[in-house]
Amino acid sequence: MAEDQSAGSPSPAQLAAEYKTLLDAADLEPLGFSARLNLLLDLAAIVPSRIEGRVLGVLAINPEWKEAEVRRWLQQDHLPPRRDLQALVRLLAARLGAGHDPQRWEAFLVYGTPVVASPVEHLLYREDRARRDIAARIFARLTERYDIPPSSYEADVVFQRCLQLMQQFNIYEWQDFQAGHLEPFRSVLFPAEP
Repeated sequence: MAEDQSAGSPSPAQLAAEYKTLLDAADLEPLGFSARLNLLLDLAAIVPSRIEGRVLGVLAINPEWKEAEVRRWLQQDHLPPRRDLQALVRLLAARLGAGHDPQRWEAFLVYGTPVVASPVEHLLYREDRARRDIAARIFARLTERYDIPPSSYEADVVFQRCLQLMQQFNIYEWQDFQAGHLEPFRSVLFPAEP
């Protein structure tokens, strides 16, 4: 009977080889981490925007950090050391109000959607004027490019869907929206259109 159970189980050597392969792959940076971290920084509003000196603003939080490493966090999807990430997330989430769980934010920053649902509350996202302006520009570009008549959709529903899609595509500034986004946005926002 012991032979039957072990016949389907991998050997310790096979497990070790598989583990080594997975360990080597674990060094991959979490895609979208920088965009999600910048979103949290934008929402907390305690450091300047990306174009107004964000790196120096983040460095002021902890002068022991190095400029190059902070740049990697903000621009290259490089994770900070766990202790630094946890403290930074606790600091930023506290600025958003009592309803924001730092652990959920940390998980979202590292893994993103769809693994972890965004902790950005719908109302908080709706109130973000800059993102609403970007969504309006995307909405206008799509309806103009594809000649979509206003009578063929409910503007409020499609606009909210556009905000959600921006978040899923990590579009937080106008330059994040690329020409290649037009078709996916059209197919999701206006599925019945030809």
